[in-house]
Amino acid sequence: MKTFVLALIIVIGLSGCMRRSSYISLQPHTKIASPSVGILTPSSYPKTPFETWNIHPNAVIHLDRTIPNMMRQNIRISVELLESGPSTLDSLLDKKFNDTFEKYNEVLPLTNWQMYNTFERGVNYYKDYVDFVAGLKCGTRVESQNIAEGIGSKAYWTLCPYYDKQGNKKYIRTNYRFYFTFDRTKFQGSDNPSLVRHRFEEIQLQFKKDMKVIFDSMEIYDMDRERMEKEGLLYNKKYMLETESKAKDKSLKCTYIKEIDSFECIGRETGRQCTRKRTEKYIWDCKDK
Repeated sequence: MKTFVLALIIVIGLSGCMRRSSYISLQPHTKIASPSVGILTPSSYPKTPFETWNIHPNAVIHLDRTIPNMMRQNIRISVELLESGPSTLDSLLDKKFNDTFEKYNEVLPLTNWQMYNTFERGVNYYKDYVDFVAGLKCGTRVESQNIAEGIGSKAYWTLCPYYDKQGNKKYIRTNYRFYFTFDRTKFQGSDNPSLVRHRFEEIQLQFKKDMKVIFDSMEIYDMDRERMEKEGLLYNKKYMLETESKAKDKSLKCTYIKEIDSFECIGRETGRQCTRKRTEKYIWDCKDK
């Protein structure tokens, strides 16, 4: 299999600002490399190749494409420094917490802010679970919503912490999402809405297969592999297509009760019962099932 290599070119002007150039098409199995990570582009639908910028602001890897009659894909991969102070990501670099992270993530309820935020944006699906990328244990969040009439989306965030060779704590942030259409809405260049030609499950599976190619091919250039192995933070595991289906949906189904001017909500799969006054956005009273 022939592999093409494309390095991220970072151009800094005299003003100190980064400029974006035009999009360029990528052949299947093209290697995209930033200073910290490298990936291969998926080979599915070769007549509809992924596109990227030939100048990448902030060394972020961008991949975009629209498969006619099916979906729009947006993928962003960056590496960032972990801020000092306690956090879930920071704790993942502690072996004791790392070993129990799956259970912690599964039962962790949505915060009051998360409940209001997802409620306000019409999020009808929300899951937290663990993925494995490049040998790292990562936290993944996924949510789905109808963002406009005739358009739906499913968005994922996968965060993978590690130590670099200078002893810094960093994490790989992958934001990836797909859009699909229904009713009479069509993507440009399409003959039909997405859900006329394809079942939702088929679209989602193809998206995940593309992400598996990306995640399984990922190389981390500045990771202190010796330290990560010594501290038991590397795993001989890969990204699995079915992991999401095993996690519980934490989203809420809410009903407005006019007599008490309140919303009564129940977790779609968790059974968690929550209420809040209409005028008190971030104050929820919740009881676990």
